Amino acid sequence: MIAAEVARRYAHGLFLLALEKKAVDLLAEEMRDIDNLLKVEKSLISFLAAPQVRDRDKFAAIHAIFSGKVSKMLEEFLLLVVSKRRDSFLHEIAVEFEELVLEHKGYVKTRVVTAIPLSDREKEMLVHRLEAKSGKKVRLYTEIDTAIIGGVVVFLGDQIIDKSIRHQLDLLKSELETVKVH
Repeated sequence: MIAAEVARRYAHGLFLLALEKKAVDLLAEEMRDIDNLLKVEKSLISFLAAPQVRDRDKFAAIHAIFSGKVSKMLEEFLLLVVSKRRDSFLHEIAVEFEELVLEHKGYVKTRVVTAIPLSDREKEMLVHRLEAKSGKKVRLYTEIDTAIIGGVVVFLGDQIIDKSIRHQLDLLKSELETVKVH
C-alpha cells in the first residue's frame, strides 16, 4: 500500500514537471531506460537503498552513472528520490509514470488474461472492440493463466470484465448452492 502511494506521488510530481517543461516523451523514455537498468543491475538499487552508505556517496554514484546520459531534470529527480529515501520505490515510480504518460496520450492500459495465447488477429479484434467500448486507445498486455480454463479476463483501466470459464463455473456453483431441494 505504501509503495503505491509513494509511487503515485513521485510519479505525479515528475509528470507535472514533464508537462511544464514539454518533455513528457523524453522523460518517459528515460524512465523506461532507468527502470530497465535497475532490473538488470540489482546491485545499484541495493547500493542506493543501503542505509550505511552516505548520501554524498550515493549522489556521486548517480552523477557518475547518469550525468550526460539522462536529462538534467531526471538526474535531479533521482537525487531527490535518493535524498528522501524512496530509492527502493524507483520501479513502482517508473510504472506509475508510464501509466500517467499513456493516460495523457489517450491510452488505457489493458491487461488480458487467457488460458491459451491469442493469435495476432484475435488481439487486433479485441483491441478494436475495447477501444470502441472505452472510447480510448488501448495499450494491450497479454498474460496466460491456465487456471481460468478458457475464455478471457480483461482489466480495462479500473474495470474488470470476466468472461472466463472458471468464473462461469463459480457462478453456476453459487446458483446451485442456493437451490432448495425438497
